[in-house]
Amino acid sequence: MESWLSVMKALFEDIYTLEKDKVRLAAHCLEGSARSWWTRVNNGRSLDPATMSWEAFREILLMEYFPESDKRKIKEDFRKLRQRNRTVREYEREFSHMVDCVPGLVHGDRDRAEVFECGLRPKIFKTIHALRLKTYEKVLDRALWVERGNAIAREEREAFERDKDKEKSKK
Repeated sequence: MESWLSVMKALFEDIYTLEKDKVRLAAHCLEGSARSWWTRVNNGRSLDPATMSWEAFREILLMEYFPESDKRKIKEDFRKLRQRNRTVREYEREFSHMVDCVPGLVHGDRDRAEVFECGLRPKIFKTIHALRLKTYEKVLDRALWVERGNAIAREEREAFERDKDKEKSKK
């Protein structure tokens, strides 16, 4: 189910789907037992699909098809999630995947930014934290920039060391 949600999220971005159309489009793409479940929800009129937000749809779908034990495991893993030796982009993918799978892991954009920032590698965290950025998008963008800057500095340092070693070997 979580991969289906990721596909839907990408589809919404690719075809620039308006918020009001997301639930109808997603419901149209449901198959098998998920389609049967949605038909029951629609027929029961316990919810109004016409006014339902994508977030609400996603949450009830996850409640229906994502076992509670899996959610607990993701919550536990999320608390321990750190960038470590991964790239910022790899860390961001896992972070976003967990946030997308379990509603309530973060509460709003500011919280998402702070939690993501805290999981960054210490060298990147120190720089990003000093900037006191307020949105997830800005934290991610700056973290990618810092990571790239660190890579360039490392490459230059290594090139300098190689040149220095060549000079020593000539003497």
